[in-house]
Amino acid sequence: MSALERPVEAITDRSPPATVVTLFAFARADDMVRAPPLEREGLLLHRAGQVAAVAGLVPAEDYCGAAAAEHLADAAWLAPRVRQHAELVSWTMTWSAVFPVPFGTLYSSLDGLSAFVHGHEATIMRFLEMTAGKQEWELQAKASLADPGVLDELARDAWPGWQELPKGTRYMRICRDRAKLHELGRAKALEMARGAVGTIQALTTDMHEARRGRDSGGNELVARWALLVPTENIQTLQARTHALNGCAPNQLLNLSLSGPWPPFSFRPDLR
Repeated sequence: MSALERPVEAITDRSPPATVVTLFAFARADDMVRAPPLEREGLLLHRAGQVAAVAGLVPAEDYCGAAAAEHLADAAWLAPRVRQHAELVSWTMTWSAVFPVPFGTLYSSLDGLSAFVHGHEATIMRFLEMTAGKQEWELQAKASLADPGVLDELARDAWPGWQELPKGTRYMRICRDRAKLHELGRAKALEMARGAVGTIQALTTDMHEARRGRDSGGNELVARWALLVPTENIQTLQARTHALNGCAPNQLLNLSLSGPWPPFSFRPDLR
């Protein structure tokens, strides 16, 4: 009945079953025979062809009807379930390449899950083969636009005769035109970041730029990349990123790596 990423609110049968199946991840069935049994009650490995589904049986009333909306708005109810989901995806990664699925992916029965897997088995297996022996890492490029030295350097590049102005005048103009300097800084940091990414692309098998945002530490996140990296290249990637940070003038640009993550950024859409 359900499809991958179907919202939990979508299961609205008039007479729902006592339990529904919640899915955590897909893996290669031949790899998962080495994994220890899932000891928590309700958890199981469900094989469908070449694919093993890491799944669980949960009360239908938790996700069906009016109670579902209340649960999803309740952090105390939601947090341990989201944490368990992340833990099981990570556990799967220790035994096999993993096809992670979002929290709240539900099926009305194991038969429904099997039918879905059989309909997408070739796509799932291609992805698992593609990501075997690789890890997803995130590269963030941040601009330190609150740093007074960075702002002074940007002003010197933007405004002729900057150095000859009295210190007080320079301070007042930075205060007045801070937004313009931030705009220039973002553009410069992004250009530098894209140049840096070009020097590490050969260490990846796939990469793409992700949505931008803001960093809570006061630095502006000007770009993010998802990288799919063979495990033998990870140390070289880390070393090269560290070296690129050392080349950034006046600390305008800071590059940081985080990972490894489940390869959410590269999985195909099975809907």
